Amino acid sequence: MKTLSSIILAIIAAFFVVLFWLVYASLAPLEGEVVIDDIDHDIEIVYDQYQRPFVNANSLDDALYAQGYLHGSHRLWQMELFRKAAQGQLSTVFGQSLLETDKELWRIGVPTLANTLFNTASKQNRHHISRYVSGINKAIESYSVAPVEFLLLDNKVAPWTAKDVYAVGALLAFQTANNHEKELIRLALQQQLDVELAKVFLPHDEQPSEEQRSEEVLTAVSHRNDLIKKQNNKQNKSLYSKDIVAVIDSLERTNSSYNSNMPRLAFGSNSFVVSSEKSASKNALFAFDSHDNLGLPNLYYELHMFFEHEQAPRQIRGWSIAGMPGVINGYNESIAWGFTNIGDTQDLFLETAHPTEPHTFKDGDNWYKATTTTVDIAVKGSTKKQQLTLVTTKNGVLISENPAISLRWTIQDIGDKNIDAILALNLARNWTEFNHASNLIAAPTLNVSYADNEGNIGLRTVGLLPIRGVGKGLVPVDGSIQKNRWKGIVADKDMPRLFNPDSGFIAAANANQNAPKSGVLISADNAPAYRFNRISQVLSKPSLLTIDDLQNLQNDWYDQQAAKLLPVMLAELNSKNAVSVEVQKIVVDWLQQPIADEYSQGALIYQLWYKNLAQILFSSKLEKPLLNKVLSQKYLVNHALDYLLLDDIENPWWQHQRSKFITEAFDLTMKQLTKLISENTGRWYLAKLHTVQLQHEIAKEIEELEILLNSNKYATGGSTNTVGNTSYKYNDSLAVTHGATLRVTAELAKEISVNSVISGGQSGHPLSPNYEDQFSLWLDKELLKVPLNSAKIEKSSGKTILKRKTPPTNVIN
Repeated sequence: MKTLSSIILAIIAAFFVVLFWLVYASLAPLEGEVVIDDIDHDIEIVYDQYQRPFVNANSLDDALYAQGYLHGSHRLWQMELFRKAAQGQLSTVFGQSLLETDKELWRIGVPTLANTLFNTASKQNRHHISRYVSGINKAIESYSVAPVEFLLLDNKVAPWTAKDVYAVGALLAFQTANNHEKELIRLALQQQLDVELAKVFLPHDEQPSEEQRSEEVLTAVSHRNDLIKKQNNKQNKSLYSKDIVAVIDSLERTNSSYNSNMPRLAFGSNSFVVSSEKSASKNALFAFDSHDNLGLPNLYYELHMFFEHEQAPRQIRGWSIAGMPGVINGYNESIAWGFTNIGDTQDLFLETAHPTEPHTFKDGDNWYKATTTTVDIAVKGSTKKQQLTLVTTKNGVLISENPAISLRWTIQDIGDKNIDAILALNLARNWTEFNHASNLIAAPTLNVSYADNEGNIGLRTVGLLPIRGVGKGLVPVDGSIQKNRWKGIVADKDMPRLFNPDSGFIAAANANQNAPKSGVLISADNAPAYRFNRISQVLSKPSLLTIDDLQNLQNDWYDQQAAKLLPVMLAELNSKNAVSVEVQKIVVDWLQQPIADEYSQGALIYQLWYKNLAQILFSSKLEKPLLNKVLSQKYLVNHALDYLLLDDIENPWWQHQRSKFITEAFDLTMKQLTKLISENTGRWYLAKLHTVQLQHEIAKEIEELEILLNSNKYATGGSTNTVGNTSYKYNDSLAVTHGATLRVTAELAKEISVNSVISGGQSGHPLSPNYEDQFSLWLDKELLKVPLNSAKIEKSSGKTILKRKTPPTNVIN
């Protein structure tokens, strides 16, 4: 028996040795030469100790080749997820379980947009992408063993094509732009609630009049009632609401917050810039932090490219998306820029289907036949492809047939705009060239902050915005009424922009920045103004600002929401709990300086109290499935609950029991903290429940891989509405799901000085020392200095030479 046991243990040990070798063998080397057939000159890639690459090339073509090589070497699995999702082919990797996700991606239009981008690309853009793709494929050829994710899923690595790159651009456009889920939630709310109750979930800081708000809600409600009467299987509002919730369930398959197999490719952000006149150094200052779904590998891959272009030395530096050439947020030798999410580019239309004729819909007093397209979807493990019929109405493709709802998206009007706008932006050297490049961006719609080394600052809204026929895009409208349809696209010249304002600074934080009735409507569906107001408050102080001030502001945990709401909540509190007086004192003391640091007791009590109040109040009127949809949308909750607390104490939601609701939520909070932490209130502090962990998509599905693929769990501060953003959902725990995947500050002197950090690391390989090596710095609010060039790297982790293959000397022409 001892001999048999020894043999079994030896076999197990051998298995793990082989497994480790297979995983380790896929780790890309950072040293050596790689001979290349199709580059113009040798390319040098020098890595600093954090594996941030510095590319020295003779041309833009060679620099893009090197970028492709780097992406393919260090982020290949991440790229695979991007392209499979973008092309509606996730089921070729994960099998039948992702088939419905692929169908939703097709209905929404992501693969269609990818094809459009490919077909309309300029000759120059195709050329640049061909160089980039060649670099990716050289990296793929260099693998002796595929990365661990490919091995685990038995997925072969296929070469990349230009179509894959355009597909990644399409996915970025979709995941950053979508607001259709909130439209559907509001529609479902209108089915379950009276008009006065439903109105609360419309934004209140956008300043539409009460008459406008009522008109928009009543329009949709009236249409809903007509539909209920016409459809025999819709006997009551509640039933119809359940149908809408089912549509939301289906669409959530395309959202990485709900589907762990969907790649993370959406971003919101803070960005603020300071002009030379308000800067202590007399140089313009730039700060940017991108708020995304946290995980491993990080959303961004940092790189620094130096090359000759149009007979001048040029730079493209910053934070790229693996699968796309150029950088998304970054800087060059003259300017810096950063994208913050804004803009509503999608609307839903309630279509009236013919009672007997399939694919036939109402248009005024007439009926018309929608166009149909059939697509084939391959499924892993099956020899038979699945067919999907796309039905396109006058408003857009149906995302649901029962009820019939179509999606209108600005990408249907893309024209000749394409992803070559990114490289144009990367190469811009001043405000004029920056604006020209901005005009080329079709989607997503974003604010782009700007600073240059001449001391100038600016902000530009980019992308396509719709001119609506009715409403503000907050709820679906009747698609059979012609006047409801879009009237066109906002002209480039009318897109909002700001240059060198008298204030000396510009802030952007996903909130509405237009005064009421001022300029075009960017979006009526924005983040609450807490972050924007806090940034503006700090930057508007009379003293001159330094780069350290901007870094501190990026990590600011002052909770402006708590400062506003807590006095109201405390005034209504009538708790008889034995420890209530002690806990109230903790909260009152914290309110003197409401900073949500890790060891704050008041921050923990407030955040849990607020979350419980949202759950208790809204559950009093909403059925659980819809309640969960509402609570998963933090901005929707903030707009509604904060309005009820601050501005409408007699609203029907309170049911004349305002104090009762607030007190019940407070008592529940104390009960939960006692159970989860301790009866000793001295041990209640934010770090006990407010934690952050970087998770890999596959580890969410296979728990046994957590130790290999995930980071450890750490405590952190902040909240959903602090500038230093650490967000969670109100229907879940206080564990952080979204935060800053990137923080960067820059002083735009003649030589631009930059400091940055990402939440994770450069490498996508779990055995790399650079897989999550920046996470500890991120947690400590530290930034890493970015060397000016490869010669300034103090500690290198390697050097790779992409060597041009020398043609044989005995060739006879």
